[in-house]
Amino acid sequence: MDLPTHRLDPRMLKVWCQGSLVAIAVTLAIAAIAVVLALYFSWPLPIVCGIAVAILLIELIDLAISPRIQYETWRYDVTSTDVDLYTGIFVKKRIIVPLVRVQHVESKQGPIMKANGLASVLVSTAGESFEIPGLAEAEAAELRDRVAELARLAKEDV
Repeated sequence: MDLPTHRLDPRMLKVWCQGSLVAIAVTLAIAAIAVVLALYFSWPLPIVCGIAVAILLIELIDLAISPRIQYETWRYDVTSTDVDLYTGIFVKKRIIVPLVRVQHVESKQGPIMKANGLASVLVSTAGESFEIPGLAEAEAAELRDRVAELARLAKEDV
């Protein structure tokens, strides 16, 4: 079976980077609080700073590498019978959701995605939900409606 052909919107790279920058800002704030507490309670300052620097380095490496790799590996397709998702950096994951199992479909936006004109589509079955992130707002609405209609038709055929 061939891999799905549709890719996410390229603006998703920016969203993932902005999300990582928020995480780095939170880490810096926590590190500053930890340094103040270390000074107040006489904790070993080099250990506290070392842990903070290690975490920040990991987050910076993640910021430099992960968004591009995630973007390159994320693919999806919607056919008349199923939703086909393919993702994964180290562990490749292929999910095929039969439309007859779909209970509801929704689109969503967080503040970073909204600021970039993107949305996600969530396809839910009785057991779990599957997300297609990083679609243009109009494309997400169209895909949501298309999956809902195809799911309705699939259930009528059963």
